Amino acid sequence: MKHHPVAASLAADIARRDPQRLSAMLTETVRLRALLPGGPLEALGRDNVASCLCALFDGFDSIEVVESVGEAVGDKLLIHYRVHVARAGIRWVCTQTVICRIVDERLAVMDMLCSGFREFEHDDDSKGVPTSPGARLVA
Repeated sequence: MKHHPVAASLAADIARRDPQRLSAMLTETVRLRALLPGGPLEALGRDNVASCLCALFDGFDSIEVVESVGEAVGDKLLIHYRVHVARAGIRWVCTQTVICRIVDERLAVMDMLCSGFREFEHDDDSKGVPTSPGARLVA
């Protein structure tokens, strides 16, 4: 996969946690289905989907997009991004992969898989799955 403008925009808009800005990328009838560590999530409609995507990162002090890539797969777009988040001095890494259908240059269907939030203590841990025995998952 390589840099893709839609992948970069989606990751950046989610990291901003601004549903109004994010909603500009979505069709009025967009559907989100997400498999999260805490269980499945489904949302319908531009405002609901934008709010749900932004809410996934509620409660964190900071969010940094460290990678976003995309690739056309037939008539779908595969988007993958990695973010670092922090709260009260604790840092986590999270990845999300989304298979999208685009209609009129907007996201119409989004099927997402989320890694959950994996704590890391050192910068070298942020490049992969933490190996420290004390690593915690935040759902």
